[in-house]
Amino acid sequence: MQSIKGVFKDGLVHPSEPVSYPEDYPVIITFLDVPTSSKTEGLSEEKNKAEWDRLFSVIESCQMETGITDLANQHDYYLYGTPKHDD
Repeated sequence: MQSIKGVFKDGLVHPSEPVSYPEDYPVIITFLDVPTSSKTEGLSEEKNKAEWDRLFSVIESCQMETGITDLANQHDYYLYGTPKHDD
């Protein structure tokens, strides 16, 4: 799974970086609760990218290998003991 930054404008999602997926590829779009006048609005595109890269670097440094291959898909099972679901 890949996350791609972008903006929603005139009823369409516009990626901020090149996307190389085939036509009709299924996606999930999540809208962030960030006001339009966010702190990054005044930043240059280069500075904004640097800030995002810094955030992703922190997230990446926190990852760990658990050996559980379905952890992301079945996290409720591992956290709360709910039944596993078929996907």
